[in-house]
Order: sequence, then structure tokens, then C-alpha cells
Amino acid sequence: MGEVENAVAALENLGLTLYEARCFVALSQISHGIAREVARVADVPRSRVYETMNRLSERGLVEIHHAEPLGYRSVSVETAIKILDAQYNTYFETVKESLRRLQPAYEESERAVWAISAHEGVTGRVTDLIRKSTEEIVLVVLDERLIDDQLLAELTAADDDGITVYIGAVAEEIHNHIAEAELGATTFTTDLIEWFGTTADSARIGRLLMVDREQLLVSALHDERLLGIPNETAVWSDGVNHGFATFVERVFTHELAAQTDITLDPPAGDELT
Repeated sequence: MGEVENAVAALENLGLTLYEARCFVALSQISHGIAREVARVADVPRSRVYETMNRLSERGLVEIHHAEPLGYRSVSVETAIKILDAQYNTYFETVKESLRRLQPAYEESERAVWAISAHEGVTGRVTDLIRKSTEEIVLVVLDERLIDDQLLAELTAADDDGITVYIGAVAEEIHNHIAEAELGATTFTTDLIEWFGTTADSARIGRLLMVDREQLLVSALHDERLLGIPNETAVWSDGVNHGFATFVERVFTHELAAQTDITLDPPAGDELT
């Protein structure tokens, strides 16, 4: 994809229509021009250039010379960046406030298993679960990229609130990161965690999280699509009496009891019969 296509795609992501993006990029290339010239460079029907330029003018991105024929000039790149940045932030704030108002005050547990298909989404769910914890957090991390400063800050806040935090890891880098954060968590490892850490397949365990013996999350790492950004997917459950969640919870409990001095009692109302 060339520079023109990249610029058009980026402008579309910022909220411009395809024609608006093409026309603005075209004007950026030729500095100024009439509709016929813009249409030729932008590969946009001439009949659509006029309305498109009016919309760009309303956005503050294009200046119009009211002559015969009409002339068009793009604002400077620096001005365009400031305008788009301000508009994007306005849209973002509007969406953020609207979604917060729409969110129900009480989230009822549906005791289901949910799938997440992106690293940012997994991190967001991990953060949400940690913030909602009231008693205990058990986190296993098998890749140092998955325990960044933001996650450590959330764990530290939970620890400060009196929540018990356990972190399982094998890699020395992860233990060092935890130590540098001065997080008052109990660290541990087990044979199963070490075995997970030696798995070299393209799909491997990334992190496991258990919160208050109720919510569970298991993530997998795959071959990277973008350099430096983990290609992570996950499934999580908001109720331990679901089959998947029960299985993971029992593995957690057995491993900790068998190989560490950490003993986790079964969740209330979930005794085996």
C-alpha cells in the first residue's frame, strides 16, 4: 500500500468518508485546484467533488475561493492535524460518556464463557476483573510482555485495598518486574506452570487469572501479526459452576495445594458431591 492509500485509510479511520479522504489527500498533493483537477487526482466523480469540498470546508480542512470556477485549497498539514485531533478527541469523549451512561449500574452474572480475539481486549478484561475483585487474585503470567506497568499498578492497588494477590511465573524477567514494582504479592511456581512455560508451539498459554474464585480467564499467544504487539486471544467465565470454569478452577486449586504452601478453599456452595 502506497503513501496515498495509507493516508486515505488513516483519514477514514478518523471519521472522514472515502471521498472526503481522497479529495483532501489530492489537495494536499496539488496545493490548490478547481473541481476538475481535484476529481482527476482524487479519482472521484467530478459531480461529487462540490458537496465533498463543502463538507471538508465545514470541518475546517479546506478553504474555498468563491470565483468562477470555484477554487479549493487545503489547510496546512499542521492545521489539519490539530483540527482532526480535536475532532477525534471530541468524538471519543462523547462516545465514552454515552457508553458510561448506558452501562447498567449492576451487572448480573450470566455464568457463561466469553471469547476475546485481541490483545487489547484481553488486557481490558483482565483489568476489569482485577478492579472488581474483593478478596483474592491468582494470576499466572507466562510471557513478560503480558505484565506491564499498567497491570502491576492495578495489582498494587488491589493489594493496597487488602486483597490477597498471588502471582505465578517462571521467567526471571517477570519476577524482577514484580520485585521492582514493590508489589506485596506472594509469588509461586509449579511443575505445571513450568511445563506451560516450555511450550514452544505457535499457540501457547499466555496468562491465567482467577478472581474471588468466581471469574476465570485463560489466554493464548499466537504468532505475531504486528511486530512487538502480542497476538493474544482468550476465553473467560463469570461463574465457576460452568464446566470450563470449574475445570480451570480445580486445576488451579490442585496445583497450588500440591506444590506450594498456598491453600485455596473451594468456593462457597460449590462442594463436590
